[in-house]
Amino acid sequence: MTATDARTTHGSRSADTGLEQNGHMYAEKRIDGTDLFGCLWTSTSSAENTDAVHRIIPDLCADFIADSTGKAWLVGPATAADLVTTTPGVTRWGVRISPPALRSILGTDAEAVQDTKVDFDGILPSRTARILADALRCERVDAALLEKLWPSIYPEEMAQIGYAALTASPQAKVRDIAADLGVSERHFRRTIVASTGLAPKMIQKVQRMQNILTSSRSTNVPLAVHAAHAGYADQAHLSRDVQALTGVTPTQLLREYR
Repeated sequence: MTATDARTTHGSRSADTGLEQNGHMYAEKRIDGTDLFGCLWTSTSSAENTDAVHRIIPDLCADFIADSTGKAWLVGPATAADLVTTTPGVTRWGVRISPPALRSILGTDAEAVQDTKVDFDGILPSRTARILADALRCERVDAALLEKLWPSIYPEEMAQIGYAALTASPQAKVRDIAADLGVSERHFRRTIVASTGLAPKMIQKVQRMQNILTSSRSTNVPLAVHAAHAGYADQAHLSRDVQALTGVTPTQLLREYR
């Protein structure tokens, strides 16, 4: 679960952006030259703010995070929302992991970190943990450093292709995607779960919800229209999925993200 608290406030998923609302600053910067990581981000709450609780919703990603209090941890991919309290004056720095690369980076099946938060020392070699945490806090993370920490590591090709197909067509049948890749549905599911930490149908469910959030910010049309365009069978299907993923109704979720 990506613990970028500003993202739940602003609903931003774009790179190279800077945002400010209620004393909270958040910025992302894309990382070029690597298939393992997507972007770097920084999140800071104003020292004048009281502790604030933010809803962190599933977004398919995992992040390595370090903060200005000395903590450093991995947040795994989420299947449900989390409520995170942001402490005034604390800055967090994160590097977002490309979902198909998660197993390659961890060296173990990614499902082990689903819905979890794990200290660096519990998931990384001590030298890697120290270098990455220091680099995040100094904002010195780039493709060259990541290559040194994870040399000659690449996401599994089937995981990359399969993940791209699932997110591009969240309404498609999983068995059809597997057939296109020339493997059984069971083998495809096992590969995706091990690589990303999420089952194919969960990836599609989260992507549909994220598509709703994206389209609702750019157009002002009835929710049922958004639901149809995102691949939901009907508005009831949308409501069930959003409630299960976030704990709130679609209307409340859209209100929080606008």
